[in-house]
Amino acid sequence: MYTKPYIKLLIILILMFTLSGVSTAQENEPTAVATGKGMWIYLGNEIPAGLEYQVLKSVGNGDFIPVGTTSYRGDRGTMKDMAEKYYPLFGNLEKPTESELSLLRNYVSRSKTTDSVYISNFPLMHLLLGTAFFDTEVDPGKTYRYRVAKIAGKDRLWERTSNRVNFPAETDLPKPKFGSKQEFATQVVVRWYVTGESNLSSFLVYRRVFGQGGYQRMDISRGFNVSQDTIYLIAADTAVQEPALYEYYIRPLDIYGNSGPESEVVSAGTVGSVSYPVPDYFNARGGAKDHQVELVWKFSVTGYLSSIELYRSKSYDTGYMRIARLSPNDTSFTDIVPVANENFWYYLITVGPNGNSTPSAKVSAMFRNSGEKPLPPEETGAESIKGGVKVYWSCQEPYAKGFYVYRYVYETAEFEQVSGLIPAGAEIYSFADTARYLQGNEVYRYAVRTVNDVDQLSDYSETASASPGKKATVGSPMNLRITVRDKGILLIWDDMRPTEPVLLGYKVFRKEDPDGRYELLPGDTLKNDLNFYRDTSLVTGKRYRYTVTAIDFYGNESPQSVSVSYVPEASTVIAPEILRAVNTKEGILVSWGQVTDEKAVAVKVYRSRPGMNPLPVITLQKTSDEYLDKSVSEGELYTYEISVINEGDRESLHSSGVTVRRQSGN
Repeated sequence: MYTKPYIKLLIILILMFTLSGVSTAQENEPTAVATGKGMWIYLGNEIPAGLEYQVLKSVGNGDFIPVGTTSYRGDRGTMKDMAEKYYPLFGNLEKPTESELSLLRNYVSRSKTTDSVYISNFPLMHLLLGTAFFDTEVDPGKTYRYRVAKIAGKDRLWERTSNRVNFPAETDLPKPKFGSKQEFATQVVVRWYVTGESNLSSFLVYRRVFGQGGYQRMDISRGFNVSQDTIYLIAADTAVQEPALYEYYIRPLDIYGNSGPESEVVSAGTVGSVSYPVPDYFNARGGAKDHQVELVWKFSVTGYLSSIELYRSKSYDTGYMRIARLSPNDTSFTDIVPVANENFWYYLITVGPNGNSTPSAKVSAMFRNSGEKPLPPEETGAESIKGGVKVYWSCQEPYAKGFYVYRYVYETAEFEQVSGLIPAGAEIYSFADTARYLQGNEVYRYAVRTVNDVDQLSDYSETASASPGKKATVGSPMNLRITVRDKGILLIWDDMRPTEPVLLGYKVFRKEDPDGRYELLPGDTLKNDLNFYRDTSLVTGKRYRYTVTAIDFYGNESPQSVSVSYVPEASTVIAPEILRAVNTKEGILVSWGQVTDEKAVAVKVYRSRPGMNPLPVITLQKTSDEYLDKSVSEGELYTYEISVINEGDRESLHSSGVTVRRQSGN
């Protein structure tokens, strides 16, 4: 005789679970909470009997607009109607009973605040007492804030603003993990657990029988146990039959009915120790088409089984892999084997309340070819490549072993094979025909055939044509020249696209005269429409020499162009030092000494902030000796530098920097 476990404490969830989430909305300050169907707003702890709460809403940073009022209406019929109206908003929580509604009415008759009253559906309780408001007019992805005013007669006693809340609801509830289970003839007890702090308040239990149909929400005994930072969630199901196999999972809830991630499914039941049935027969035979192998079996008893699993291997002893998981009511399965004319071995196992059975006897079968011709390749194309023609194609034939490429011979009006077997297994295939006798001025036509795993050839694919990529070396760039630009030079040469239709781009080389070696500059293989190059990495006083080559799509590179040289000149203009940088009411005033160099034409002012490079803010005439910077921010630290520009558009070195913090009070 077994002993029924003591589960009386499972009947009601511990009150401390529920009260742990109340604190967020039990102060006097308004509190907004997102739920699955809208926004619940706690207004205050004073029950609005003889007064009312007015609620206003702000969307994002918008203005507050009125959305409703609340007051307490405690007659029995009104409270019952309100409970029916609001309960669907919190359907995950318990529906208030008549005794709980009576408790609320009696409580209000002797109390003015909600500090000492509680029913299991916490948010609905406050809606019935008028100390909460529910806003269903909310949109996903938006942020809301609420303002609550307490009004007595014509007097506005106070006005307070809630927190900001995003919709929809987000919870920090953890995913429950399976702990243990107990199986008896008249009940099943399953335990899950969560660790760490969270807003967990209660949980829902879902069940289905023998893996059939959908899960049903169960109204069964639930409880808890606490050990250090771990909470054990316990479900005791007495609505069971014998024998039967059940599957359970739970969904954690916070105090507002918002749900967290559901647990994994746990199987448990009242079946006790049930032996696994042995199949009456299990056979396999090759099908008539499409690489099919037919498997059939029969069980006399399947009532305790949850599924049947089939396994396949090329070897009798090892390498088995599961190929199907089926209902216990299934009696056949069609397997599609990867290759024909090869033997495959099979066995099955059953999955029941106590795990998996041992494997059944092994059976074997093979698919033998029945004369099916494979599909020909698709999307056949051809293009010129250096020294030949590239042919490419795709194929949807599931049992292809490979492909052969053919070239059309006009003299004989037939195709001749030009490739060996190209193995299957890619998405796009290609073959390069680089026979020496291909002529660059000829057009060649190609087709491809599929060979399957039993060496049958498909029809020819659609044909594709191209000329071999045999072409003379590309010419050199012409008329290389230099234009001096600010902080560097611009190399320019003639556009070669009109004379080189397969031009890919250019390469630019530089060396130091007279004994340096040419080095490739950054920008290798420039675009073919960029017949220029800017070089800003020059050092004053050195002599540089440049040359350019062209390259085409076939990889040909031209000889170097005629070279040109250039010597950067040193600037002789010197920037004056900044005398001061001071705050004014309008901005920061920067002053410097007079520019006396006759070659100077302008003064450029630079500004930076900590960790940033100096950037130009304005260019002034050389007669200017100060600048008022109005585009500055309060409290920011700025550093100013200046430079001088001469007649050749050359810029001097920057002056020393002067730093000042913007303060508008000066």
